[in-house]
Amino acid sequence: MASTDLLKKANLFESLSHNQLKPIIQVGEGKSFNAGEEIFKQGQKANTLYVLVDGGVTLRIQAEEEIDLMAETLKDTGSVFGTASLMTSRISNVTARCKKNTRVFAIDSGKLQEIMRRDPLIGFEVMKKLAQLYFNRLNSTRAGITNLFKIFKFQTRKPVVFDTYGELK
Repeated sequence: MASTDLLKKANLFESLSHNQLKPIIQVGEGKSFNAGEEIFKQGQKANTLYVLVDGGVTLRIQAEEEIDLMAETLKDTGSVFGTASLMTSRISNVTARCKKNTRVFAIDSGKLQEIMRRDPLIGFEVMKKLAQLYFNRLNSTRAGITNLFKIFKFQTRKPVVFDTYGELK
């Protein structure tokens, strides 16, 4: 069983008190995965929120034409993933795969949502942190795309990416 100290390291739960974290601890369990093992796959039903204890996880997006894009690598204790489990659709938008042997604290998201409904302050704090997490990931993705455009511009000597693809003009 994890401790409230572990959850305090997770940005999603860092603003909660130890007393507020106790019911969340009770709806989770420790799990271990081997290097290369898939924790969940893009497109699958998302029922679990994960907090990284140790190890490393890559989050990848499977795009069209078998292009596999790395969205993020998580290696810090307290990193949170499987956040789609807290969304309305509850469908994973990435695939999570272990880079090395990994331990996580897996939280039943349905039970977590029930805790959040019973205590709106917990719900507000968690959702506020979740919004910030997605905002940060969006900005990171934007920076990556900007860098790709810069590389493309340098390699093709085209002033604008869209000049290369007539259909995008």
